[in-house]
Amino acid sequence: MELVKFLELVAEAVEYEETISIDDNVEDIEGWDSLGVLAIVTMLDDLGMPVELEKFEKIQTIKDFLSVVGFVDE
Repeated sequence: MELVKFLELVAEAVEYEETISIDDNVEDIEGWDSLGVLAIVTMLDDLGMPVELEKFEKIQTIKDFLSVVGFVDE
């Protein structure tokens, strides 16, 4: 899966209507709250990329998020 498509899925999961970029701060993304994180965890599980919820506590940027989930741009 391409990075752009993956970030589109993340935006959909948190119901964010803007484009998410790798340099974005998660605090600036409307919807990246506790319910949004649960939606992202569910989306990741559906994609076969399960991540422990606790790992989200240290995420500050989308780059951090991509590192936590082990996403590699193909």
